[in-house]
Amino acid sequence: MIILFVLCGITANAQKSFKQSLNGIKKVIIESNAQLSITTVVANELVISEGIECDDCDEDEKHEKHNHDNHGQGNDRAKGLTALYPGGEDTTDGFGLNIKKDGDVLRIIDLKSNFQRGGLSFALPKTIDISVNCGNMGRVRMEKFSSEIEVISNIGHVHLIDVTGPITASSSTGTIHVEFVSVNQKSPISIRSSTGDIDVSLPENTKANLEMKTTMGTVYTNFKLTKPSKDGMNAVGGQRRIENVLNGGGVQIKLSSSIGNVYLRKRK
Repeated sequence: MIILFVLCGITANAQKSFKQSLNGIKKVIIESNAQLSITTVVANELVISEGIECDDCDEDEKHEKHNHDNHGQGNDRAKGLTALYPGGEDTTDGFGLNIKKDGDVLRIIDLKSNFQRGGLSFALPKTIDISVNCGNMGRVRMEKFSSEIEVISNIGHVHLIDVTGPITASSSTGTIHVEFVSVNQKSPISIRSSTGDIDVSLPENTKANLEMKTTMGTVYTNFKLTKPSKDGMNAVGGQRRIENVLNGGGVQIKLSSSIGNVYLRKRK
């Protein structure tokens, strides 16, 4: 346990963190190949720490949580020297991130490779818009945001818990799991994966126009859906596409996977 504290840069009393004011910022863009945990904070600030915070992570996430960065930490040869990165200057006091402000947008670029990271935790206000690019190896878990969320992932999983949307999420091979606490009706929702599964939970009273599609998988749901009709005639959708309405219709929700399954669940 003592060794773990040394590797993580953690003392018995506190964990090192980096903070930055978000005054005037409306959107935060994060680019990283690491495993990311993004949670909410009351103050109008960005808080960054190493490792991930998660009470109900799966076993892989729990393993990664303790596999922290040991590159340069505790390295006597690096004392008094500044780390250099091809992607730019570290502006976060040793966290290996470059942060730039462009108008009302804050861009955070991870300068380290996935092999140098055991995970990063970000805390942001729940109403700030967030865009995350997980690169080739990264994955992300976000909780309790009521803002617009964009996520791009290659092979990493995407976990969005207790969100409202609007949401645009895409992955090449990773599973996308989204649990809505309510559904924002102002903008459409699009969730798609090429080979991974799509698993979405909605409150039972959600008003939505649904479009669900999988080329080689199957669509599963415990919502009671009926075939839409006009003048007594059943509508016929395109191949492998299911279109329907929930509670009289509402915001457009598109769920699609080429090879994976699509799961639409009632939120418990």
